[in-house]
Amino acid sequence: MAHVLLKIIVCIKQVPHVSELKFDYEKKTIIREGVHNEINPFDRRAITFAVESKKKYGGEVAVLTMGPPQAKDALIEALAMGADQSLHLLGRAFAGSDTLATSRAISLAIKKEGPVDLVLCGKYSVDAETGHVGPEVAELLGVPHISGATKVRLNQASGQALVEAETDYGLQQIETQLPLLLTTAERLIQPYHPSTQEFEAAKTKPYRVVQAAELGDDSLFGFKGSPTTVSEIYSIETRRRCQIIQAETVEEKVRELVKILINKGIFTGWKDEHETRIRPPDSRNTSGTKPFWVVAELVQRQIRNVTYELLGKGVELASKLNSKLCAVVIGGIANDQVQSLIAHGADQVYILKHENLSSYSNDAYASGLTQTIQKFAPYVVIAASTSTGRDFMPRVAARLGLGMTSDCIGLELNQREQLVQLKPAFGGNIVAPIISKTIPQLATVRPGILKACQPDKFRSGQVTEVEVTEIRPLVHVVKEEFRSDRDAIRMDNAEVIVAVGAGVGGSQNLPVISELASILDAPIATTRKVVDLGWLPSQLQVGLTGRSVGPKLYIAVAVRGAFNHMVGVGRAGTVVAINKDPNALIFKNCDYGIVGDYAQVVPLLSEELRKIKPEIEHLPHPRT
Repeated sequence: MAHVLLKIIVCIKQVPHVSELKFDYEKKTIIREGVHNEINPFDRRAITFAVESKKKYGGEVAVLTMGPPQAKDALIEALAMGADQSLHLLGRAFAGSDTLATSRAISLAIKKEGPVDLVLCGKYSVDAETGHVGPEVAELLGVPHISGATKVRLNQASGQALVEAETDYGLQQIETQLPLLLTTAERLIQPYHPSTQEFEAAKTKPYRVVQAAELGDDSLFGFKGSPTTVSEIYSIETRRRCQIIQAETVEEKVRELVKILINKGIFTGWKDEHETRIRPPDSRNTSGTKPFWVVAELVQRQIRNVTYELLGKGVELASKLNSKLCAVVIGGIANDQVQSLIAHGADQVYILKHENLSSYSNDAYASGLTQTIQKFAPYVVIAASTSTGRDFMPRVAARLGLGMTSDCIGLELNQREQLVQLKPAFGGNIVAPIISKTIPQLATVRPGILKACQPDKFRSGQVTEVEVTEIRPLVHVVKEEFRSDRDAIRMDNAEVIVAVGAGVGGSQNLPVISELASILDAPIATTRKVVDLGWLPSQLQVGLTGRSVGPKLYIAVAVRGAFNHMVGVGRAGTVVAINKDPNALIFKNCDYGIVGDYAQVVPLLSEELRKIKPEIEHLPHPRT
């Protein structure tokens, strides 16, 4: 078997330590003074994996960053971790680059280095949380990419790669060829921490500055080359004031909590829920020339609920534009599912047809959607910010040179009928309204954020089959595994979530939590530590490197309440904490708390809820 010498480039970013960031409410700016910078945590894994691959297959590792002068510190650390040389894209011409301008600069720098076998990026950066750069760089380089790699096997003879990648609902095994770009998941490898001696040695390794003029015209980069602009940021920090429930006995504490939950509408409908429900208009003729598109997402051949949420917002915004609302389906779909899209507000359904779209491939999906956009010229295209949407939509943006915002928590139209895309950043502590200068305007939206329409089964709409051509997938999903798929997918729009922390002591104690979740008809969520211990799958992890959720009620059982977990809970309506440690951080980030051993509290809570559920669930809904 031939020996492969790999040329690897790792793209890294220096980010502020998110937990140290503060927001100036008067100036509406982020306070960076005293905040430490570090290599993006996902990028640390990319560096470590690159160095381990070099040891296994031979070759060399270069590390590349684009940033201000102080970003050199990140490159020095990467060299200390085992990289051989470093490239620093430095200069004013790069300042203000959005994801496309950044990807353009990085891809041109990589091309300048000659043939590369493997490009590595972190899954996303923990400050901006876009996840765009990897797929966009791959598209601009014309190579395949795989997002969220957790295992990688390279065939030394053929240059084939077999990669295991995480999705929202499980794992995929994907085959492709080198050259290849991978974005690295948290569980690919444990990051290496260099010694003092390795830091000193790193200072003698090659460090080279690359300026914009070496890569192309200045107009390609920075503010000039960025198709998106950011208006004034603002804070959405949720400040909770915890009410510790006081009583003589655990039983009394539990009864008091249940009274609070009944008052909020548990089992009958949440009292803080808006009464308005979006209703799609009857089938209509529209005079507008700004069609609003929603890309449908199917999981296990079923329409994912987030598609209906996107259509709900589409009904509102397409009406303001006096234009058609169109659903776009990539691959096969049943007739009753097409009618369901129409019932939820679609005036037109485009079904993209090609034999190579029958199974998912990010580049194939991107190619099919790109061709359809070019043919029908939509004004807005939105998709779900899921593992699928965040995987292929950036390739569409790069292929068409379009601005794109991912992971939005809201969409609006301004007076100029531009789509205002509300993008959270820095762990969800701030929101940046983003506007695209290009048409169509692209965005992905978090599941569970928007309201679906009330379906009208009598609506009618047009259905158009679109024949797309030259679909030649670069990556092939050879095996798909669904892990806790029911809970993982239900977390998108669950009204109640029960979270379990490492404080329960072991996986043998999870049935107690499952019983409570069953009574509440709630999915189970968890923390990174529980996943690392192997008690629950990663698809249920909530937090900075996991999922972001927004239920009406979040019950955290034996959860310590570390920042990295709680940023994923910021959109929750009411947070209830159960923890035996009165000094646990969770009590600074919840609305109601019970100090007590979960082993006593949770069974009593389950018993009390089971008893009152049949008594109150048939009471009139508070909105009726």
